[in-house]
Amino acid sequence: MLRGIRNIFITGFLVILPIAGSLYIMYLFFSFIENLFDAPLKGLLGIEVPGVGVILTFTIIFVIGIIARNYFGKRILHFTEKIIIKIPLVKTFYISIKQIVDTLFLKKNEAFKKAVLVEYPKYGIYTVGFITSEAPKEISEKTKEECISLFIPTTPNPTSGMFIIVPRSKIVYLDMDVEEAIKLIVSGGLVTPEMK
Repeated sequence: MLRGIRNIFITGFLVILPIAGSLYIMYLFFSFIENLFDAPLKGLLGIEVPGVGVILTFTIIFVIGIIARNYFGKRILHFTEKIIIKIPLVKTFYISIKQIVDTLFLKKNEAFKKAVLVEYPKYGIYTVGFITSEAPKEISEKTKEECISLFIPTTPNPTSGMFIIVPRSKIVYLDMDVEEAIKLIVSGGLVTPEMK
């Protein structure tokens, strides 16, 4: 009974943590921008402007987007990135966040390479997963098998899930493409891809 309550609490905590963390970071960023420009704007206009942090944040993001799309802007951002990477603690966070963003949002890096079938969470039960990459060499060497990194998404929200490493011999390649597999997962099996 007590263990069940604890598990429910932990599950709720793990679900709300990334959402609360993201909202808190946005709040801190909006507050920082608002505090930075609040005094100069109040001195200039003579009145307090509510919500100036949100408006200025979106304006700054838009301007950075414009700058990042031209040659000189790319050079400036590359130079700034080199400086950030030299700061010890900031470097770790920056590189981790950048890799996640690059993987999920940039077209040149396809987050999911192939839809596959794997026996998970136990033998005899199959689930659809996505190949993300080859497993690190150390893992393949220590298991003495060629291993693959897989992402197992949850239904109906495929952005959350499990990361697992399995031997290549244990996965079944599917003919359906990644988009069809995601539709299958999101719909809970209601939307099935047509046979090719």
